[in-house]
Amino acid sequence: MDRYDEAARHLIDVGVGRTNFTNIVVAAEALDRGITVRRATSSSRMVLEHQGRMRTWAGGSTNHNDDLLKKIASYKDVASRLFRDLKISAPENAVFGVSESARAWAWASPFTRSVIKPHNGRQGQNVHAGIATEEEFHTAFHRVAAASSQILVEEFYTGVEHRCLVVEGSLVAATQRRPASVLGDGRTSISDLVRAKNRDRGPIHKDLVIDAVAREYLDRHGYRPDTVPRAAERVYLRSTSNLHTGGDAVDATDEIRDEERELVERAARALRGLRIVGFDVLLPRGDGDVHAASVLEINASPMVSMHHFPWSGEPRDAARHVVDSLFPRTVRR
Repeated sequence: MDRYDEAARHLIDVGVGRTNFTNIVVAAEALDRGITVRRATSSSRMVLEHQGRMRTWAGGSTNHNDDLLKKIASYKDVASRLFRDLKISAPENAVFGVSESARAWAWASPFTRSVIKPHNGRQGQNVHAGIATEEEFHTAFHRVAAASSQILVEEFYTGVEHRCLVVEGSLVAATQRRPASVLGDGRTSISDLVRAKNRDRGPIHKDLVIDAVAREYLDRHGYRPDTVPRAAERVYLRSTSNLHTGGDAVDATDEIRDEERELVERAARALRGLRIVGFDVLLPRGDGDVHAASVLEINASPMVSMHHFPWSGEPRDAARHVVDSLFPRTVRR
């Protein structure tokens, strides 16, 4: 962690201030190469400069990516339609207003299951996945509508969610994003397992919480916080896998199949202005996964640090590829 501690101190010294680890890992790589890292004159964004070339960086957001493509990435329904037009598997979706719950259900009812979430939501907040009944649908719709003016409804696809980081058209790292969960030992309750897991979540992982969402999810699957799971039984607290809601990053770079690598790299080629991009993809990993590998979302501000600090698996030096793209003249041979 020494080089990361030094990078964090440098960012504080130059006025960027306390920052996230996606900034820190990129700053550390840049500083190692003699690239100037400073604060922007008109904001707290990080600026990197070398031999007359300047790039901004703030938690994965960069002027190295094309503004129009970043805009497309922010509209999940537009991105999904683009991919389907290019014969890249992506779930069908549509956007509805807050008063259109009945219309949304009429559109989604042919699906076996649905997902409801804010149209431009971030960090896995207020996402309701695997909805099967009309009652569940309207309840979830109104919860999202209470906090968002536009609600995205899409077909629920089976598979295991992964974040794939693509830099200059090449897949450089992949992480399985596992929903917030605990592993039973046959003796300890779910609530105590949560407390034990929270004692050391490392630099990027968030604490697990047993809140109303978790309690509802546990109850739906026959658990309570005081339930004692069997040894080696994994109990999930949520259906969504975002790290900001307690999910685990599990390195899966070496497990990506050739056809899956081709899928994400072809998706990146369709968005050439996004030179550094993360794709949320669903990959078939179980007997019940009936869909082919599919692209769920585009992330024009990808969380690079998850690949450096996985909860389990091999750390990947994703920042090296990022800085290679930002400053190709500094590439280390």
